[in-house]
Amino acid sequence: MKPNKSGLAYPKSVTDEFMERIQQHSRYLYSVAYRLTGNTEDAKDLTQETIWQAHRKSHKYVYEKSLKAWLRTMMTNRFRDQKRKKSLKLVALEDAFIASEPPHNAQLQSVEEQVEQRLMVERIKKEIEKLPEIYQRVIILRHFNGFSYAEISETLDIPEGTVKTQLFRARKMLKERLS
Repeated sequence: MKPNKSGLAYPKSVTDEFMERIQQHSRYLYSVAYRLTGNTEDAKDLTQETIWQAHRKSHKYVYEKSLKAWLRTMMTNRFRDQKRKKSLKLVALEDAFIASEPPHNAQLQSVEEQVEQRLMVERIKKEIEKLPEIYQRVIILRHFNGFSYAEISETLDIPEGTVKTQLFRARKMLKERLS
């Protein structure tokens, strides 16, 4: 029970209790936000916006599910929406699998865009190294060596359909890790 202005106690509302539960995850949310944004101020803003949005959408929360996971998903979606709205260029997965050499239109890109693209390529290379070997091979042969499906099939001595399946799975794993 919590006292009101007149000093009389009244029961906590469901939304107050839900807000307390959300606040218990604020440090976790901040750490996720910092990893997403890369700076303190944006992380604080994203955390506050997520908490506010969660409070507003508390009626949509399914109590059987993890609150932490629900908040993280909400934050990640909010971050993606903000990036989209700011028209920040998100490098598509297919476009990111370019060799480390600068693109032909490098003169048209700002230095910041070129650095951002190089960082993305390096991040993708690190994530590729973490993939199971069967997926590493097809990704490297296709996107870094420029092999066709038939060439990959012949090189690895596996059916072309298997090459396509492995590429699909590898790209899906990378996309999930990079999101």
